[in-house]
Amino acid sequence: MRVAIRFLAGLVVLAAFMLTPMRAHAQVNPLWDHYKVYQAISPIPPPSFPVILGDQFTPAFNHQVLQLDWFMNPVEKQIPGGPTFGINDPITHYAWWRISPQPFNGLVTATNQFGDQTFNVGDAVYLLNPALKNQQGPPPQRNHYKCYLCTGQPVNRPVILTDQFDTWNATVTVPRYFCNPANKQDPTGNYPIFDPNQHYVCYEYNPPDPQQFTATFTDQFVVNAPLGLGPSPYLCVPTYKTGVTPTTRNTWGRVKTLYR
Repeated sequence: MRVAIRFLAGLVVLAAFMLTPMRAHAQVNPLWDHYKVYQAISPIPPPSFPVILGDQFTPAFNHQVLQLDWFMNPVEKQIPGGPTFGINDPITHYAWWRISPQPFNGLVTATNQFGDQTFNVGDAVYLLNPALKNQQGPPPQRNHYKCYLCTGQPVNRPVILTDQFDTWNATVTVPRYFCNPANKQDPTGNYPIFDPNQHYVCYEYNPPDPQQFTATFTDQFVVNAPLGLGPSPYLCVPTYKTGVTPTTRNTWGRVKTLYR
């Protein structure tokens, strides 16, 4: 009887180990920058062609590019009484283009400077193009990102955010977007993934920064386009993804969503 009990206990431990995301190599590269996200308030015509995006959720999916909604600036993040995360690459910015949505539903585990977290990830809604701001030349050769709607537990961490525009004190609250590195194909070229580990989670913060600014930007769709930048409500935090479970009716992920 004791042997049987020990055998069953061993199976339970083994099953738990197999269902737990592997974290042995989970790390957030200190050279991955943080970004402050501003509303794009200037009308920018979208490209007339579709794009094909492939990421770690879907090998390839056709999207229509709809409009420019946001623009993100590298930012220094300071935690009061704690560490400061500086800007390592002041050149690379990102233009957020809304895309025709791709359905998705899954649980994603990840880690960043706010700790280990679990996110309910929904549809893909944005393409993030590497961009220049107020600068001549071709856009940077960095990751493109495909961003998905997400929800999760609030982190409620006070931060001081300093970028090329201003300094802002706020509290980071709930996650809104989970961004995967993506391969992009369109008539302007084929843009591979440079770092498959570098992800971003974009959190809402309060109060939002109400300041407005002007700039020009260049990405693979536009060159030196004038851009009005409006209020900023989001902070994008570099993140390492540790596991994904699609929440279909017949998967363990579905069971976890029922008992969270």
